[in-house]
Formats: sequence, C-alpha cells, structure tokens
Amino acid sequence: MIIKKAILHILDFNSDVCVFSQKELDIADYGTGEFIEKHLTKIVEDSAKKEGEFLEYSVFRQSLERYASGGIDFTEFSTAAGTLLYDQISQSDEPESMDFLVCQFTDENDEYIGLLLLPNKTAYTHQVESGDEGVANKIIRYFTLLPNTSQKISCYAIVSMKDYKVSLCDKKREINGEAIQVLPDKVLQCTFQPSARETVQMIKKITSEVADEYGANSAIAVSRAKNCIIENSEQSVPFTPSDLCEEVFYDNEVMKKTFKQKAMEVDIPAKISVENPKVVKSIRSHKIKTDTGIEIKIPTDYLENSKYVEFINNPDGTISIQLKNIGKIVNR
Repeated sequence: MIIKKAILHILDFNSDVCVFSQKELDIADYGTGEFIEKHLTKIVEDSAKKEGEFLEYSVFRQSLERYASGGIDFTEFSTAAGTLLYDQISQSDEPESMDFLVCQFTDENDEYIGLLLLPNKTAYTHQVESGDEGVANKIIRYFTLLPNTSQKISCYAIVSMKDYKVSLCDKKREINGEAIQVLPDKVLQCTFQPSARETVQMIKKITSEVADEYGANSAIAVSRAKNCIIENSEQSVPFTPSDLCEEVFYDNEVMKKTFKQKAMEVDIPAKISVENPKVVKSIRSHKIKTDTGIEIKIPTDYLENSKYVEFINNPDGTISIQLKNIGKIVNR
C-alpha cells in the first residue's frame, strides 16, 4: 500500500466550528504516514464492509470525476466532500464531532480514494503547572483524541478510481427524526449490499431454519452451505442462492423452494461473492452446541464424512454424535 495524498478536515459540532484545511498532510512524516496506513489496512481487510455502486445523480461521483480528470485539485475535492458530510451531520439530532480524513492511495496497483470519519474521543491526561508554591501535577480531560491505530474505524468509504465501485461501512444516525446512514444515503448517494459477513450469517440462519422445519439435520445442512461458499471463494466464482440450495438441499425440491423464498425475504444478494479471507476462515470450522452443554468444534468438511463424524438418530428421539478414527487427544 502506498499513500499518495491525505488531508484532514475538522467538523466540530460542540463549538459549531468547521475547519477545512487548505494544505495536505505531510505523509512523509513517520507518525502521520503510519497512522493513515494502519487504519487503511484494517479497513481493506474489514469483513463488515459493504459493496455498492453510485446512483446516476451522485454529486460526490461528479466531484470525483472532475478531480480524476484534473478539473479540480485534491484540496478542492476533499473540501467538497467535507461540505457534503458537514451539511448532513449538522442536521443530526445528536451531531457527533469528528475529524474527516480524505486520502488517495494505491493497493495492489489499483488507485483508491478513502474517506475516514474519525470520531473525537474524550480521555484524561496529566498537566504540569508551576506557581509560587511549586510544581503541581493535575489530571485534565482531553476532548479531541483521534482513534488509536489499534482501534477499528466504524464509518468509512473506499472508492475505486478504476471502476468507481464503493466499499463502505457506516452506522445509522437520527436526522430530522429519520434513521439513515449518512455516507451511502446522503454523501456518496450510492447503493449497497450486505457485507460478506452479514451474507454468510443470513445463509447459515436460513439454511438451519429450513432444515429444522422439514426435520433434516441442520448441522449437516449448514456445513454443506459453508463448503459451497468456501469452494466458490477459492475459485473466485460468484454464485446465486439457487446454486447454493442445489448444493445443500439437492434431494428435496420443497426445501429448495422454501430456501429461495426465505432468501428473497431477507434480500440475500442475487450474486454472492465471499472473498474476504477472514470470513472464509471463520466458516472452515463448525461449532455444535448441545442442550446438555457440550460444545464440539469440527472442520466443516468433516461433518459429512462418516469416516470421522457420524450423527445417529436414536429410537427415543435423541441424537448421538460419534467421533471416529481419533489417534490422539490433546487436553486444552
């Protein structure tokens, strides 16, 4: 990752002051460069970010295109974006003071624009005062601390300058009595789909519900869904909810139909692409928790392999889980 440009604007709603910088940050300064790069790295790897596209009337995209073509410079572009953000946040029922970081960077040879909303934090520090009676150390409140590099930024947007695709994460704010997400709804004016993490959670939930509804083994059904996601992610191949239910409920048309209906109800994307390494890693294992308090963590691709795991339906209606071919047990 290479940071090319960055600028910081101050949106202080406590004192009703908006300060737009007329000069870019010195990214050659070690502390500044490190701060920006570490936050951008976390954002790029964030499994909670959503993918979206600009609407035709997006004012932000028009401004970005002018910047990309040389019509305006970076400072003008960032100020225009900051003005859009300030105008919206100022209408919030509880405006949140923040610093607005705009940056341009390359990652894997692609160019991006980053918009980072850095909420101001209150913390405590010491202050040394000298007087006639000597030195006095005091504790004071400090109101404008930026998020530490170890902290996760919850509101941001990354825009590709190659195809203008948007990746974003935001929270809802009350503006004029309406709960909206300011970045996609007002500033960027773009659509967005559920994040990879949200999509996987919805798939797991629906798969389990359908299996339980028709008396199938929900653990095996969910493991099939996970394996389908993993296989397609390894090949970088998008798939549809129909593709998924064909894999999971291949022998039951009624369950397929029910799954498709539920997928439409919760707005699972028509084309699913789960490529975030953290999300894929999280579904490579499957945790089973029984009503007796026992928890078992099993590799997802083992659940349908009777060589290692077998589910036994007992005559009394209970279920037994048999683990096979164990050569060694390690206590932890």
